[in-house]
Amino acid sequence: SIPHNMHGHYTPTTKKIEKDRLLLDPSEIEESTEERVPLVRLLALTLCFLGVQFGWAVQVAFTVPLFLELGVSKFWVSYVWLAGPISGLLVQPTVGVISDRTTLKFGRRRPFILFGSIFILIGMVLISNAAWIGTKVTGEGTGFFSIALAVTGFWILDLSNNTVQGPCRALLVDAAPASQQNLGGSLFSFMLGTGNLLGYLVGSLPLAKWFPFFGTDIRALFLCGMCVLITCVTVTLIMTKEKPLKKEEIQSTENPFKQLFLGITRMPRGMQRICAVQFFAWFGWFTFLLYITSWMATSIFKGDPSALPNSTQALLFDEGVRFGSLALTIFSAVTMLFSVLLPILTRLVGLKIVFAVCQIILAVCLFLPLLVTNKWLAFVLIAFCGLPWTCVMVYPFSVVAMVVPEVESGMYMGVLNIFVVVPQMIVAVTMGFLVEGFHGWFAPALAAGGVAALISAVLVHFLILPNKETIDLVQEIQVEIESADTSIQKNE
Repeated sequence: SIPHNMHGHYTPTTKKIEKDRLLLDPSEIEESTEERVPLVRLLALTLCFLGVQFGWAVQVAFTVPLFLELGVSKFWVSYVWLAGPISGLLVQPTVGVISDRTTLKFGRRRPFILFGSIFILIGMVLISNAAWIGTKVTGEGTGFFSIALAVTGFWILDLSNNTVQGPCRALLVDAAPASQQNLGGSLFSFMLGTGNLLGYLVGSLPLAKWFPFFGTDIRALFLCGMCVLITCVTVTLIMTKEKPLKKEEIQSTENPFKQLFLGITRMPRGMQRICAVQFFAWFGWFTFLLYITSWMATSIFKGDPSALPNSTQALLFDEGVRFGSLALTIFSAVTMLFSVLLPILTRLVGLKIVFAVCQIILAVCLFLPLLVTNKWLAFVLIAFCGLPWTCVMVYPFSVVAMVVPEVESGMYMGVLNIFVVVPQMIVAVTMGFLVEGFHGWFAPALAAGGVAALISAVLVHFLILPNKETIDLVQEIQVEIESADTSIQKNE
């Protein structure tokens, strides 16, 4: 088999094989080959992403409405979301660098997945119970104490999410050979879509009505998220085996922050260009994730988060949030279906064309809230965003795999994440002024994200991808390696 990634291009492991082929004599070639991972273990390896993504879907759909109901104004609610980009900027790249050179017996990536998941649970408990604890302590569930508790839980949740995500992806690079990176990437995309779908679907249900002992939809929903996370992460940790890193195999002993800084300043040109695409793509995506369910609840359903509990406008707001969550469920289903078609479509027309078209689709969907007033049109608009979401969840990581050394994959996954979180910080700081300027209307902020999505579509044209001649060379080298390996086995 040819060690391609899902888009028909060679991976860092393939480049390593080429180097090994030139440097090793035939008696050493066998040592450079890697054993294939059974499908069951690949499924178990990627299952942790389903658990993390379930909780993230709940966070996306419900935390902004929750903060609005606790009394945070529309202007300040975006500042609460600074937790995500700031923690992502500091935590995920640092964890990537440190995990690259961790020598624990338990492995390089699994310790971070374990402890990060524990703190995700703590954050979810604080967020979902902030109003209840506030009522018990101060006598009211919408005061400063409840807000502070929810914000603290939100920051813990984001810090922990960023601790887990990078090692989850790097674990696949470490555990699976190049010939299975294609399959592993597809499974990651599938688990991501499944986690989103389940999270949004459960969030669209009237859980408090069905299970009144929970008190609120939020508490029931977050409890479901915690159960899913515990189950998925436990399976990954038990069934995934890591080969401990030896101290003599560590590539660098530099300070992780210095190493990260050098990684940014010395990025290969191909890495620079995918980071530029990622920056503008995520400017658009963060406006979507931050405001889409609140836009549905306020502009389409005409609800008011500050209305008295059980009033008509308060009930309309809750109904709008649930309907937005249902639309995000279909969004996730579209993501799952398109993830299956994406490798085929990429081979037929090319990565750049598919990526650019998807970014244009995102831009159109972000401009339309300026005009849409019908709830079913809004529903379709949200669902269609599943197409570009699939691309942004797959393509950037695939391109990074083509242009960076395998041994530095953890660091460069962290570097790529910086160009996810910096635009989030800009959106969080600036969009509140835009929303306030339009008297609480979220559509202009979404349209600003559409402009950024169009810029990213243009920048896709400048991505650097291996050409056909390079791929052919890699194929020839792999055939020679397999032939030599077969000869060695026969001689034995």
